[in-house]
Amino acid sequence: MAASSQDRQARVAGAFGGALVLAALGVLLTPGPRRGLGAVMAALGLLVGVAIAVAGLLPARRGRRTPIERLNDAAFVVVLAMVSLLLGITARPWTAAVPGLVGGLLAGRVLRQPPDADADEPPDRGAPSGSGSSAP
Repeated sequence: MAASSQDRQARVAGAFGGALVLAALGVLLTPGPRRGLGAVMAALGLLVGVAIAVAGLLPARRGRRTPIERLNDAAFVVVLAMVSLLLGITARPWTAAVPGLVGGLLAGRVLRQPPDADADEPPDRGAPSGSGSSAP
């Protein structure tokens, strides 16, 4: 089943919304006097993460996934987000870039188009070519 353009736009918007929330949480967890530098580092990390993912430096996404694979991917995203937030609260302003970088990488992967699923599928096997009646 092909995804509609509205479905794709919703996924992209959701991914970028999640990336912004992750970066904002990273900034909010930095100590008060360092929040300005933390915000700059989070924004820089977000931009670098999106650029890396869009540039194709990460492996390409597979076309179709089972529901269990999707659930596993979602759990992995939650673990990555929590680990990046834990790294972001180490009281150094540059560590606020970690949640932004992770959010940017995850959002950027949504922007990349999956390879054509039709190219990986074997051709339709229908009826065997050597059997049955043939007209002269």
